[in-house]
Amino acid sequence: MSRLFSTVNSARHSVSLSSMKDYVHIKKLEMNTVLGPDSWNQLMPQKCLLSLDMGTDFSRSAATDDLKYSLNYAVISRDLTNFVSRRKNWGSVSNLAKSVSQFVMSKYSGVEFLNLEVQADTTHIRSDHISCLIQRERQNPELQKFDVVKISNLKMLTLIGVFTFERLRKQYVTLDIKLPWSKKVEVVPPVQNVIDEVVKFVEGSNFKTVEALAESISGIIARNEYFQKFPELPIVVKVLKLNAITATEGVGVSCIREPREIETVKDVNSKQLYSNHESSDTNFDLPSIQNTYVDEKDTWKRAFLAFGSNIGDRFKHIQMALKLLSREKTVKLLNISSVFESEPMYFKDQTPFMNGCVELKTLLTPRELLKICKKIEYEELQRVKHFDNGPRTIDLDIIMYLNSAGEDILVNEYDLNIPHPRMLERTFVLEPLCELISPCYLHPVTAEPIVDHLKQIYEKQHDEDALWKLVPLPDRSSRQPRFLKFKTITSIDELTGEAKRITISPTYIMGIFNATPDSFSDGGEHFADIQSQLNDVIAMCKEALNLHENVIIDVGGCSTRPNSIQASEAEEIQRTIPLIKAIRENSDLPQEKLILSIDTYRSKVAKEAIVAGVDIVNDISGGSFDNDMFGVIAENPEICYIMSHTRGDISTMNKLIHYEDSALGDRIQQEFVNNTDIQHLETLKDTTTLVRNIGQEIGERYIRAIGDGVKRWQIIMDPGLGFAKNWKQNLQIIRQIPILKNYSFIVESKDSQAYVNLRNIPILLGPSRKKFIGHITKDVDAKQRDFATGAVVASCIGFGSDMVRVHDVKNCSKSIKVADAIYKGSE
Repeated sequence: MSRLFSTVNSARHSVSLSSMKDYVHIKKLEMNTVLGPDSWNQLMPQKCLLSLDMGTDFSRSAATDDLKYSLNYAVISRDLTNFVSRRKNWGSVSNLAKSVSQFVMSKYSGVEFLNLEVQADTTHIRSDHISCLIQRERQNPELQKFDVVKISNLKMLTLIGVFTFERLRKQYVTLDIKLPWSKKVEVVPPVQNVIDEVVKFVEGSNFKTVEALAESISGIIARNEYFQKFPELPIVVKVLKLNAITATEGVGVSCIREPREIETVKDVNSKQLYSNHESSDTNFDLPSIQNTYVDEKDTWKRAFLAFGSNIGDRFKHIQMALKLLSREKTVKLLNISSVFESEPMYFKDQTPFMNGCVELKTLLTPRELLKICKKIEYEELQRVKHFDNGPRTIDLDIIMYLNSAGEDILVNEYDLNIPHPRMLERTFVLEPLCELISPCYLHPVTAEPIVDHLKQIYEKQHDEDALWKLVPLPDRSSRQPRFLKFKTITSIDELTGEAKRITISPTYIMGIFNATPDSFSDGGEHFADIQSQLNDVIAMCKEALNLHENVIIDVGGCSTRPNSIQASEAEEIQRTIPLIKAIRENSDLPQEKLILSIDTYRSKVAKEAIVAGVDIVNDISGGSFDNDMFGVIAENPEICYIMSHTRGDISTMNKLIHYEDSALGDRIQQEFVNNTDIQHLETLKDTTTLVRNIGQEIGERYIRAIGDGVKRWQIIMDPGLGFAKNWKQNLQIIRQIPILKNYSFIVESKDSQAYVNLRNIPILLGPSRKKFIGHITKDVDAKQRDFATGAVVASCIGFGSDMVRVHDVKNCSKSIKVADAIYKGSE
């Protein structure tokens, strides 16, 4: 069927090409005649154009250079003009075309094959032209079962598309329709009637895709009584959206359907196919005619919510909203994104927002879940809505909803649209959402990876799309809420043209304060009385704050160098807790700029340090040395947790430096770097074995931490320079930080599948005075490595480190400042 129809769809047809080698052409012979009613339903002469491809054999004419052995196109053109002028009213383009084809085949015996098109431009006001296409072959007159009437460029306005801006305004589409005209009957297809029915349908329709629109138009035409008599004849519909992609004249689809294939369409109520809709900003009408089955109440469904706040203590409002959600017996929180600060959209004159997303399981239907969200907003947290997009204490929006089979559910109701209609224009929704979903996850409507929509927004580089990733810190005394802030933008490489995400916020400096007698580089230097230690801390702060807005002091009471003898828990507490309290109580220290960290892998030490006043727990074991560590961090959601990578324990880590095989083995189902599937990129695999293994092993700890209640917003990642790595591996880690920061994978467990995404998790590197530097510089004494450390620190920042941990705060502050100016453009 499709091959047969294709023979009337081109100027050079498959039938003619197989039998004929020579053609004589007449293209668009112009004449005027009455073709029935014109665009204004008047019997006036219309311009029509005749085009003929006449298959013949002119080899003798070519050999003799004698025209009498060929077809004389001048004579034929004159004869055709005279033939058409003999009749005052041909009734239709189709009648004229059929009569012309009969005239040519009977009068000119040299025409073995004829392809004829008769085109009229003023037959219908909606269409550029209506034409009839006819094929005739002298030797096989019954080969073609039908002729074709073609309606070209039928232009109209309709509501179609998947993007928000398309849902709020109608747009132009054009149709090309090819109607088969059976040779069994003289009656031509009812062109005027078909156009009227199609125009009425399309201009009142509401579709997401041109595919669905084209299919439905085929159904509308197939319902016509004429085509029900010939259910085997193909109808062709081509739909183009004229303004969908500005660099084209139009994009769209076409389909070929036989009425018998779509006969069920005639029984479908038109209201199910489309809705008559006048679009406006307050009425976002998204069709949801398929895949809308929601399971029974006793089955667990999955949903993604976006949250936001910009009034009062924004972070506390978010925490309270999530806590209230988790108290619902019909809701289970699965994963929570990072939190981001963004400038307000739409209504600009308001304070910045704090946003994020949460993934949950629920027994509730979409409407029941909406009811719970509104209850939390308006009853629990006293939201007052003065106008759309205005300030709010909390906002909870359902952005996606899936049934128990993992199928996306589409909802189109007056007060509930799923997926959320504006999610694709908001970085503050897409960025946190992309932390929770695979890069392969397709948007339920656009069928395009959601992460690609995020990339497209970033490529436009609007100021309101910039985000600050926030890592919360405890609210000490009466001061305002505090956060570590990391701003990331899309940068276009001047040489390659590639777009990449880079952090442009100033690098945080973490000063090492070892209150121990046996640390590898400064053992005993700060192992003194409290007052001496305080003096050292004051000096360290002054040196850092001379160039930086904040300083982190990392207090350690137990050496973690490989093979060191470990202080007891009591000794570690005695060395650190009194000092932390003294620091927090000291009025000479700028407390608003001082961030305190405890360097420990013991949960009890961490717990006491948090009470004493620390903001960060720096755990070199990533929770692997103490099973209670994650519980302590989860109980304190405003504490920052540095999750480091290591292997084994203090006595065995340096023996475990072989990274040929992933620690997770065949549980890894799929891996991604920069949102690209790397399973088939063998070169990348060869060069990233180490960093991929580190990412996977940190990822396994991440899964455990999230399962124990730790929030993603609390985590900073440390790949663990010097811990279970040799000197070359340490250098490789620094070089491949961009891969680690964009690494994600899907891991299969016994009962479920987990997605681990390191996107947006800040990175700390601690190269200071490490042995690998001494290996390069030949400095045996760790204290002699400070100058080289400054160079390594600058390199770490150049490759993407967000925080560096150093001994020599005074000089490394300068290295950081210079590196920030070079790589981040900050001064």
